[in-house]
Amino acid sequence: MGNNTSPIMPQIKNIVFLMLENRSLDNVLGWLYKDDTPENVLSSNSSKEYDGLKENCYWLPDTNGAKFYVKAIDEFEWHSIKTNCKGVPSTDPYEQLRVTSANDFWPPRNSWSGVMNQFYGNQNPINGLPVTKNGHPAMQGFLQDFGGNQDILLTYTPEQLTVINSLARNYAVSDRWFSSVPSDTAPNRAYSLCGSSFGRESNVSWSWDVYDHPTLFNGLQKQGKSWKLYYNETWSHNKCWTVLSFPQILQAGDPEKQICDINDLHHGFFADLQAGNLPDFSYIEPKWGYETTLGKVVGNEYHPPIFVGCGEQFLYKVYTQLQQSRYWKDTLLIVTFDEHGGTYDHVPPPGTAINPDGIDGQENGFKFDQFGARVPTLLISPYIAKGTVFRAKEDEHPYDHTSCIKTVLMWAGMTRDEPMNFGRRAQSAPTFEDVLSDQRVNLNPNISPPAEGVTCNEGGTRLIAGTEQLINIPFGAAKYILQTSKTKEEVAAAVALYRKDPKKFEAEKLATQR
Repeated sequence: MGNNTSPIMPQIKNIVFLMLENRSLDNVLGWLYKDDTPENVLSSNSSKEYDGLKENCYWLPDTNGAKFYVKAIDEFEWHSIKTNCKGVPSTDPYEQLRVTSANDFWPPRNSWSGVMNQFYGNQNPINGLPVTKNGHPAMQGFLQDFGGNQDILLTYTPEQLTVINSLARNYAVSDRWFSSVPSDTAPNRAYSLCGSSFGRESNVSWSWDVYDHPTLFNGLQKQGKSWKLYYNETWSHNKCWTVLSFPQILQAGDPEKQICDINDLHHGFFADLQAGNLPDFSYIEPKWGYETTLGKVVGNEYHPPIFVGCGEQFLYKVYTQLQQSRYWKDTLLIVTFDEHGGTYDHVPPPGTAINPDGIDGQENGFKFDQFGARVPTLLISPYIAKGTVFRAKEDEHPYDHTSCIKTVLMWAGMTRDEPMNFGRRAQSAPTFEDVLSDQRVNLNPNISPPAEGVTCNEGGTRLIAGTEQLINIPFGAAKYILQTSKTKEEVAAAVALYRKDPKKFEAEKLATQR
């Protein structure tokens, strides 16, 4: 660990942070070290084995108690997935802490379907908020929570997801990094940028939720570090999802020092790499994918049920462009996922999380003392030895997304004893500077490109025929229209309303979803 006065990771001049979407560690990296063990394990007194999947070991019960084993996608299934750009899981699993239904079908009214049921349920659903403190969930409610759909049992192999697995084997991956909340996107991204979700247990809207609190960007600005936020698309008012969700980002700018800069990804990040304009800290917001009643919108962030190929291609491009740039020799690329998105993981997340601000859940009284499921988190840099697996020390709290806040701010110059102002969890979070060496040890590893046959149009492609009129409509409005329309005719009518008066549409429609 670093000392109390000097910045940690002084060898790193630039940090690039990419948060992807909705995959558990087992789902995409479960077979990473199936036949061997990692070369380096941190902390040194922990198990030398990578905690991934084993054949015929982990199973889930159906509603009758029959066992169904978690398994790798076989060659026949993978050929079909590639050929048809299919998603596995085939539909979006439940992501919220708790899911209730507006009808009498599935899930039942007042049910406890959702992430807590995935953790604590089995062949029978739980019937209330479980006691999480020091709990040990069996992680057996996934199949039952997914309505018995057995593709929740399927996991990807290193031969299928070559990019993320190759990066994990050639740099560092954690098998004990947990999402911050057993829930979905907005609260977990709030923890990653603000250190808390301030009592929100799940997403509030279909568009964006507003967290009007200081962010990591504001902390970097106070430390005198330059930053940029790169995004793929605007959602509303010419702003991306992250800025709409965390408006105090806009207070972190100093035009004279050019600290604040928010750019389109393809005209910004990759161009800045080439031109030598990369800031100290780069934050990448991916292109979002989702499912509607009319079809799927393809993103590049791995989000189920979207085909993973676009995510693989995007991650490969970010890495290779960075690795070929003038910045590479002094850069750290952090890749993580906001949450597990309802995909299976066998490791019980600890029930010892610190409530950051003493605020209990607004919907169900959740104490914010239960971590979410494990998510893939990779540290990529020439200063990281090949074949590294890292975990927090046994006497520390485990890694979650607040570890990024603490590590990045201490790298920026904040001392270990200085108040973080990002809540008690960030203050107590373990940092990961020990994963990096003092000298460059890994300049040019051989990283595999996307697997043969894994193709995707640049940036993602809409797969919904007959909805071309959504082109040039902000992403937030387009997503709202698609997710509230059951027919192409309803889409056309909603688009006409938007085009007639965009401001009124956003005020009346989108505002009701926030």
